[in-house]
Amino acid sequence: MTRTAEPEIKTCYLKPGEIHLALAPSLVTTVLGSCLSITMHHRTTRMSVICHAVMPSIAEGRDGKKDAAFQYVDSSLQWMIGQYTGKGIRLRDIEVKMFGGAAMFQDTRSLREDMNIGKRNVDAALAFLKRHRIPLKAWNVGGNRGRKLIFNTLTGEVLAKFITRADTSEIDYRGRK
Repeated sequence: MTRTAEPEIKTCYLKPGEIHLALAPSLVTTVLGSCLSITMHHRTTRMSVICHAVMPSIAEGRDGKKDAAFQYVDSSLQWMIGQYTGKGIRLRDIEVKMFGGAAMFQDTRSLREDMNIGKRNVDAALAFLKRHRIPLKAWNVGGNRGRKLIFNTLTGEVLAKFITRADTSEIDYRGRK
């Protein structure tokens, strides 16, 4: 019996303010607190992209600097959909999933509403997706715990695991435990 070789799947760790566009199979790992990851996957072409956005809007960037567009939900999403539309792919044919946006402070009652970055990130993403008529297929957002994600760019599947503070001390931020 002969066995065909399976293609090697590349792995990578996505840091805050980064985007990973995949045309070949890969497993992308990231860790989120108040940050937001949005994944997009097109089944026919198997083109996939994931972002790790830190803040809701590029308009809120420090000193007006716009050199770190992938730090922001709105500019990351704009770039992501541009990759698909640039190839003639209709937005309604993309599977979109969203994760993160936690309130990471112990006592969220003492914070002003506008200080909850996680909620603001989620709201920014939802507003963007609504404006572009892009439906969400799945989401796991909010709460007060971080998440570890593994995104399979070949299938579009996302595995999400809640993490505790003890878990974060074991992560070396290159995606390995």
